[in-house]
Amino acid sequence: MQRSGSGLKTQKSQKRTKGLRSGSNVDEAHGSCCERCFDYIITGDFSGLYRGAKKGIVTFFTNLSERYQNFQKWFAVKRKEQEQRAMDKTIEHPYPRIRKIVHTNCFEIVGNLVIFANTFVVGWQAELLPHTVTDRDKLVSTILENFFTFAFVVELSLSTLCWGWTSLLERENWMDVFLVFLGVLTTWILGPFGIEVDFLRKLTALRTLRLIRLARAVRLRPEFKEMWALMKGLTDSGETLFWTYVMIFCVLYFFAIIATSLIGKAEAFQDDALAQEYFGDVILSMLSLFQLMTLDSWTGFARPLMEKQVWVALFFIFFIAVAVFVMLNLVTAVIVENSFSESKSEEIELAVRLEREKEEELEDLKQFFLQIDLDGSGSLTKQEFFRATKQRKIRNKLRALDILPKDIDELWDILDDGKGELQVEEFQSGIRRLRGEAKSKDILRLSKELRQFEMSVDEVEGYIESSKGRLKGLQNQLTRCRADIAAFTRTLVRAKEAVKMAAQTQNMS
Repeated sequence: MQRSGSGLKTQKSQKRTKGLRSGSNVDEAHGSCCERCFDYIITGDFSGLYRGAKKGIVTFFTNLSERYQNFQKWFAVKRKEQEQRAMDKTIEHPYPRIRKIVHTNCFEIVGNLVIFANTFVVGWQAELLPHTVTDRDKLVSTILENFFTFAFVVELSLSTLCWGWTSLLERENWMDVFLVFLGVLTTWILGPFGIEVDFLRKLTALRTLRLIRLARAVRLRPEFKEMWALMKGLTDSGETLFWTYVMIFCVLYFFAIIATSLIGKAEAFQDDALAQEYFGDVILSMLSLFQLMTLDSWTGFARPLMEKQVWVALFFIFFIAVAVFVMLNLVTAVIVENSFSESKSEEIELAVRLEREKEEELEDLKQFFLQIDLDGSGSLTKQEFFRATKQRKIRNKLRALDILPKDIDELWDILDDGKGELQVEEFQSGIRRLRGEAKSKDILRLSKELRQFEMSVDEVEGYIESSKGRLKGLQNQLTRCRADIAAFTRTLVRAKEAVKMAAQTQNMS
């Protein structure tokens, strides 16, 4: 243990020294780069200055990218450690009671009920009007604000203590962290000091977005699959919607310039109040064309203009064909395609995650096998298995694998195929079958064995029936033999009597 500890210290010191050296090398590189730039300026070598500045910028961003990648790797390792510590009950946790509370269904149910209640309260607060609100309504609203803020802070704190600080930096938790911070800021920090920030208080209505968390919680249930697909498509189409708005703005701007020139600035519509109201400048034209693109009561201004100039109808028809029939349907197709691609990528990601979990599970089972294999021979005997399962650590590991202590005695009979020892592959496949659900090949194998057993039972039943027939024939033979013996006995009795009478007759003569 001392050697391993000293080895770890040596490795840490080497890494620290290496990091210091790399940092010093980076600083020296920056210093030399700056010196060269000053030399180029003094000497007037502007081409060298350009090359040096370009090289320095490339080097800076390269080092920044490497540091960011190193941070991502370090964060991924820390996140995995935190998840393993939170999920694996055999690993020591600094707050075991909190982990136990967070993993209960009651904690999840209470959190969802609080989110539902907060959503209704936010709607009730939005219905309150300034001129009709009473002091009682204000008091109830303040109490509810403090209650929900306290509940969300407690829930986020317990989750952070269970899953670790890395959970705060996960993308799916950013909204929760922001809303909790906003509630604390407006309710417990700015409120007591009398600082009224209406904009921040209005942002607290965003707490209704926490309903997305409910959708995430039930996404694995089959009855909510379509709902989660819609929610996922809506949240993942943000970039597509942004570029959609950009394209809509460009199309509206392009046609608004044409509409302003052909309608608003045309001599035929100079004295037309309707034309000037809808197409007097570019902004008004964009608003009118947006109304036309949504097909919202557009005939109210289109028909009067078409009565004066017929070609206006061709302009409107061409705009509808481009903006409505082509662009909006194209946007819909892009969003649907993104949804399908996201669904496929989720399936691929799920398959990759399952494969990774399978590999990790096999590695864990291999390490567990090595712990049980006390002599290190690579094979596990029955004596080694039962001697190892008496240890508390091994029993806890088996309990984590859903194998109770009462099932340990039968475990060897299940895993062993009659050889009297187990190899690593046999142990891994056996434990995985015990943990997982029955696969098709396992069911087919079981069905085949049942059919063979049924055939054996039928064969034994045939033997029994034939044996019954033979026993019945033997019983008949024994019955006839018994009758013959009785008749023979009677014959002997009569013969004995006849001999006795014959003897008496001879004596008398």
